[in-house]
Amino acid sequence: MRKTILIAIAAVILIATPAFTQTVVERHNFSSMGQWVPGPGNWSVSGNRLHQNDPREPLARVDKRLAQHGTYQLDFNIRYADGGYRSARDLQNEHLHAGFGVQVGVSNPPLRGKSWGLGESYLLWLNLDTRPETRREKPEHFGFRAQVYESKSNTNMDLMRSRELQALLGSPLVSIDIAEAMYRELGFLIDIADVEPFLYRDVPISIRVNTRTGEIGVKDPTAPLRFFFSVDPAVLRGNYIALRTNGLAANFSDFVVTSR
Repeated sequence: MRKTILIAIAAVILIATPAFTQTVVERHNFSSMGQWVPGPGNWSVSGNRLHQNDPREPLARVDKRLAQHGTYQLDFNIRYADGGYRSARDLQNEHLHAGFGVQVGVSNPPLRGKSWGLGESYLLWLNLDTRPETRREKPEHFGFRAQVYESKSNTNMDLMRSRELQALLGSPLVSIDIAEAMYRELGFLIDIADVEPFLYRDVPISIRVNTRTGEIGVKDPTAPLRFFFSVDPAVLRGNYIALRTNGLAANFSDFVVTSR
């Protein structure tokens, strides 16, 4: 399968990107928690990995102070550990629900506290939800989706809306059904079984943020391509980022921040 985990998160133009002259700002091998501040969930470090060990916590989060200005890039690996289902029967029936993401543009989050949103910021989210009740009641979340949430406060966060997506797909919500988009754009058919190989290895994540223009680029982990979309640049100039999981135990490694 040429493409699986990440696909365009908004009404995106797919292009090969020019070389990015990088200066390493921070590098974390997770020999200790260091400047990472654990919030909800069960966070620990071992084996040079940052672990979120609670597969039930819906709002697991760890915060990291990071001044965000100019153009910067976040690179790290994530690996599945546990979770994504409520019972053995749900697992057998493939009624799954889990997600993870990165929140950028965060300013002064409620450190160690539980919250739905994080002030004014954006959450870049990958979500898997195959539960029948989601199909019935919240179809915009059903399936394997790349999503962008716009947070307006610690209690107010929802899927971002895009006029470009409204024109392209008929819905303004930035919630892309990856299987549908793969078939529409590339003629590939994928299902849950195609995601399974990614459960047993590191998945590289790379996110580039331009705080001047509001452009965000998410790299396809299987090809030298990035998928771009735009947000409000004023929101991106935060002083924290956050790693988040929902209903998922996972671990992170080789976290690097670079700038140009």
